[in-house]
Amino acid sequence: MNVVHKFPQGEVFDFRLVYTDSTKVVAIITSPQNKDFSNQQFPYWEFPKGVKVDFFDNKNNQNTVQAKYGIIYNNSQMVELRDSVVLTTFDGKKLETSQLFWDQKQDWVFTEKEFIFTDSIKGTLTKGVGMDFDKEFSTVKAHKTTGILAIEDKEEQE
Repeated sequence: MNVVHKFPQGEVFDFRLVYTDSTKVVAIITSPQNKDFSNQQFPYWEFPKGVKVDFFDNKNNQNTVQAKYGIIYNNSQMVELRDSVVLTTFDGKKLETSQLFWDQKQDWVFTEKEFIFTDSIKGTLTKGVGMDFDKEFSTVKAHKTTGILAIEDKEEQE
């Protein structure tokens, strides 16, 4: 039996990375530990002791996601968060799940796991399995749900 050990090309403690776009901060990633596996056939960054990401929109509103484990796949630009994932938005929405993916290319977030979604402004609590949405929560698609849902009609635009 062959055992293959993967060793990172770098390791950072008290990791902090600031993403900018045209000198505007769009995200800040912090973690107690980052392992850089860019030396692998399928390169990735691993956050084995947890990760926190603060996102900032065009109006500088802050949304935050935290998890006990995270991994960023460099080539596909996919982010996977696992274990006690909590996403909170500046306007009182909160998503709790065990696993969450973020497709950075499409700017789309999704989970196929059980979730609890709370909207404190509307006073709703939704439980279900499977959900996908844009990172601003302006478009949300819940797959299988239970709980109290607020449904608003959108007028058709001509």
